[in-house]
Amino acid sequence: MRVTTGMIFNSGINAIQKQTASLLETQQQVSTGRRVVSPSDDPIASARALEVRQSRSVNAQFTVNQGAAQDALALTESSLGSVEDLLTYVRTRAVEAGNGTYNQSEFESLAADLRGQFDALMGLANSRDAANGYLFAGYKTDTQPFVGDLSGVSYQGDQGDRTLQVSTARNLPISGNGNELFVNIPGAGAGRDVFSMISDFITALDSGTGVAAAAGTAIDEMDLALDNVLAKHAAIGSRMVELESLSAIGSDLDVQYASTLSRLIDVDYAQAISDLTMQQGYLQAAQQSYLRVTGLSLFNYLS
Repeated sequence: MRVTTGMIFNSGINAIQKQTASLLETQQQVSTGRRVVSPSDDPIASARALEVRQSRSVNAQFTVNQGAAQDALALTESSLGSVEDLLTYVRTRAVEAGNGTYNQSEFESLAADLRGQFDALMGLANSRDAANGYLFAGYKTDTQPFVGDLSGVSYQGDQGDRTLQVSTARNLPISGNGNELFVNIPGAGAGRDVFSMISDFITALDSGTGVAAAAGTAIDEMDLALDNVLAKHAAIGSRMVELESLSAIGSDLDVQYASTLSRLIDVDYAQAISDLTMQQGYLQAAQQSYLRVTGLSLFNYLS
């Protein structure tokens, strides 16, 4: 094969360009900290990294949902704790009224006190969450769940329980609907929601008739209402424990995803710097070789 001057020049230029490209690529890896800067650098690693990033993003969204669920459950737990305290107070007052030592004036004072408790219970039953939605309205968060007064209270919400997806396979209930908490009380008679229980006791106190029997009924009914709320409270507590476990799992997953991504696309600095030094040497050698070769000509020999 005939070797021409043009071939010698092109060969030298190609060698320099090749070494320069390799050097620039390694410099970019060192400066960015990434071995895979573009998909063409390693198509298989790039595809796998994309999958890992998507999984990590989904896990991050679950983490956000877990935080929102934790906040919602904490608010519900606080409200239920206040309801329990209120029902316990009403029960205590019923025990006092049934001991046979109160006169009519004291019954009326007690009735006035319990009217305040009734109003407080209405306020708790109509609690709002951080988004200003009603906590115990089921899915109808924009509808006030309980309306009425001592003469009767009705539930305007539905019987749904709002949920949040907190893991791949878990939609966690984050509230309880008012029907289960305050209206449909296990063991109580038909139409005996917690509001009518307190209202009937207040009516007996005002009239002064059959107070002992009314107090006994109020004690029994407050026990039923308390048991119901305590059961719902316990369920909230177990969900909060579940969220803590899911949060720990999510944190571990995020660490695993980060480690996998680093293994797939991050640069090995020791190797990269070694390559960079070697490539700089290759480039200098190619440049010097090119200068020497291009400096040769027939006139050099003639001179």
